Amino acid sequence: MQFLGGNMNQNKKVALIRGDNRKENIRRCLELVREDLAPVKKAKNILVKPNLVALKPDFANTHVEAIEAVIEFIRMLAPDTPITVGESSASAFYRGLPTTKVFEDYDYYRLVKKYCNVSLTDFDDDKEVLHSPILSVVGDTHLRITKRAQEFDYKISLAIPKTHNFAIATFGIKNMAGLVLRQDMAMIHGMKGGVEVDAPKTLLDRLPPGTVSKARRKLPPWLINFLFRQYPAYRKSVKMIHRNIAELATRTWPDLVILDGFVCMENNGPVDGTPVDMKIAVASADPVKADGVAARAIGFEPQEIGYLYYLQNEERRGEYSLEGLVGDDLNQVKKKFKRHGTYDIQCQWK
Repeated sequence: MQFLGGNMNQNKKVALIRGDNRKENIRRCLELVREDLAPVKKAKNILVKPNLVALKPDFANTHVEAIEAVIEFIRMLAPDTPITVGESSASAFYRGLPTTKVFEDYDYYRLVKKYCNVSLTDFDDDKEVLHSPILSVVGDTHLRITKRAQEFDYKISLAIPKTHNFAIATFGIKNMAGLVLRQDMAMIHGMKGGVEVDAPKTLLDRLPPGTVSKARRKLPPWLINFLFRQYPAYRKSVKMIHRNIAELATRTWPDLVILDGFVCMENNGPVDGTPVDMKIAVASADPVKADGVAARAIGFEPQEIGYLYYLQNEERRGEYSLEGLVGDDLNQVKKKFKRHGTYDIQCQWK
């Protein structure tokens, strides 16, 4: 099923730029793929979806200057079209805080003051939802996506390349999971059955919200990773999360992926990892291609990341070849990131 746009992106360019200025990197990337961005001119309602996964560290979140770069470029193509910067922060939810708190902490409100017809919105308390089926360790269930996602006819995912504690790595496509209701986000991993009355339950469903998040803050990463290794449901869930992301992606498909890799994250991402100064940006109107280049830039092959494999080879949503790569030399910028502490288990998704 598909209802939020997107189709096979053939012959799209993908840009890779390395430089010492975050905003200029993104601007140059977008200029290189400008011919693929014509649909922006016809859009009536544009969404920019950042990645605000953490309250801290700051490098885990999309920098406000990256959003400024995107807004300024869009304004050259669509001077008056409403632009919404929208997000729902799971980490804030686990602390009992609204996403607006993260907007405030990361200076996002300056966007509304600085640019015309730009607004901020959170999806924290949305009541009207759309269902997306997922796999879980206790059987098939579903999670809820904000119905407001349908209001946007051009969606931009602005994310950060990072390692991930379930899905090996995360880029622009997975970032769209922020359109899922916050209380349902953890279900994507496959280790929870759901919050609704008739949903199947797992051990994690019975724990208070945010228990694992709090444990990650208080316990050393090696201990958390050790405990996950001992949990049989984790080994099962790593086979499910890639299917779940691919399924969700068909409902939240971005029209454009921009990856701000000025500072990326390795090791225990997507929140508790360590920073890597890459000083790169990637952009493409083929989200699979954008994520594929970013994966290579941080030392992975796209086909080892299950959801990218499924989206190219089964869903035919795009392709992660290097055909159409413009800008800087990938071989000159790529690094091999330190894998997540449970990487060997995560690789068993096949």
